[in-house]
Amino acid sequence: MEYIDIYDEFNNPTGEIKERAKAHKDGNFHRTAHIWIINNKNELLLQKRSPTKKSHPNCWDISGAGHILAGETVIEGAIRELKEELGLKVKENDLKFISIVKTTDDPEEQVFSYVYLLESNNDIKDYKFEDKEVSEVKYVYFEDLERMVANRVEGLLMHDEEYKKLFEFIRKSI
Repeated sequence: MEYIDIYDEFNNPTGEIKERAKAHKDGNFHRTAHIWIINNKNELLLQKRSPTKKSHPNCWDISGAGHILAGETVIEGAIRELKEELGLKVKENDLKFISIVKTTDDPEEQVFSYVYLLESNNDIKDYKFEDKEVSEVKYVYFEDLERMVANRVEGLLMHDEEYKKLFEFIRKSI
């Protein structure tokens, strides 16, 4: 069972800790880390969510992402998630902060997502799916992903505001 810290609508800690499913059911704000991996060819890594995932099984999604556990910093959570999902060992200074995205569309998904970019030139075979949340990964050229998002390609999870901020950040960096 995972426990998470609860935040108010302005991203201030409330001091309350809840079991993750209960926090979702109650519509409590919480934090997640979203890490996008880009290589030196300007390809972004997409992960395919495992068929056993409760939400969005078999869909293509963010390179690495997950909930921040109670008592954990966002950076600690980001580093943990990359290790669990992709077998990557990274340090804090490897992650470039992009933005915080507040999501309120779904009453059971009230979240502040901390979005990061990680530069990595690993081959696909170098990624290890240690926690079985990911079934496969692939690299997609940045421009191709932009087109996929614009065309709302079936099977790709949509994170509209996050994609906008990600693409702006990458454009400024290249």
